[in-house]
Amino acid sequence: MTDKAIAAVQAHTDENLSIGSAEMPLVSVIVTSFNYEKYLRECVDSCLNQDYPLIQLIITDDCSSDGSRRIIEEYSDRAEIVLHHENKGQLAAFFSGLERAKGEFTVFVDADDFLDLDAVSAHIYLHLFRSPPAGFTCLRNRQVSESSAILSSFHPDFIAPEEITYLPPRVIHTPTWSWSTTSAMMFRTDLLRLIKTENTDAFRVCADYYIAHFANLLGGSLLFDRAKVNYRRHGKNLFAKNFIIGGNRPTGSLLHHGHPAHETLQKEIVTKMIEKRAEFEPYFSDEIRYAAAILFAAPFELIENFLPFPPELAELLKSAEPEVMRIRDEQIRLKKAARAMLDEEINARSLEKMKDGLKKRLGI
Repeated sequence: MTDKAIAAVQAHTDENLSIGSAEMPLVSVIVTSFNYEKYLRECVDSCLNQDYPLIQLIITDDCSSDGSRRIIEEYSDRAEIVLHHENKGQLAAFFSGLERAKGEFTVFVDADDFLDLDAVSAHIYLHLFRSPPAGFTCLRNRQVSESSAILSSFHPDFIAPEEITYLPPRVIHTPTWSWSTTSAMMFRTDLLRLIKTENTDAFRVCADYYIAHFANLLGGSLLFDRAKVNYRRHGKNLFAKNFIIGGNRPTGSLLHHGHPAHETLQKEIVTKMIEKRAEFEPYFSDEIRYAAAILFAAPFELIENFLPFPPELAELLKSAEPEVMRIRDEQIRLKKAARAMLDEEINARSLEKMKDGLKKRLGI
């Protein structure tokens, strides 16, 4: 198993990889299902057919009313099955599966998506052999139709300036989302357990909104600009309802589609980090950096409205605030500059191509 696992990971690089006398890690793949019987087999089969052999498959069904449970039972000899007896939403389904997870790493796969056979090994390559160590990794999504026909090899929200890009912890929402979606991510399981919340009802949809932002805040993320995951456009996705119509259009609309409010995310992260201070603070080199991480989630004036906290912590937050505001302003500036530079580059490239075309046609 170890030799096969290393060979699968080795295929993603020309480097000579070695783990010495260590063992390769187990990956828990958690398929979350709700009324997607039409796509379920393709999804589960893609998880079982990975070239990386060390996989624990868990299927969590969130009280489906179609034929999903009949299909899920067909996999009972190859997967652990978790059945909700009432509909609890996507984040609750994540965490129900997480309770069964034995792997050092965890992947959540939406039942309407499916993986390329080397998706898990690509994640493991990043986690084990690329630095810095990250809280989670993210691959590029490919867009496919209801019938699995490819619509695009790119994902509108995925922003990776290089083939492998590290996103350090940063002020939430400045800049905005830079990743693909749930099925394209792999998390360190211990990190997921640290950020697990009982308030799952706030993230019945867009559960990756919670776990990706929180995980990046604590451990950063590594983006791999290779399409290894297939994101299905069928018009019934709870948030990403938009079809591909051309241009760099977002996958969904905050105004027109169901998405948790920004303040809902900020409140949940801040409340958890403050109420569970003894669990979170040891991951920071000193208390001022712990306070800064809280301010990365929400500004002080919002935090004051979320919950009461001791005066000592208020002083810490106020001490960290000027530096956090400087970082936030710099992130916004860089984002605007990068967007302007990209627009300028695209326009210049188009103009150059137009000139070359005219020269050829005119014979000059």
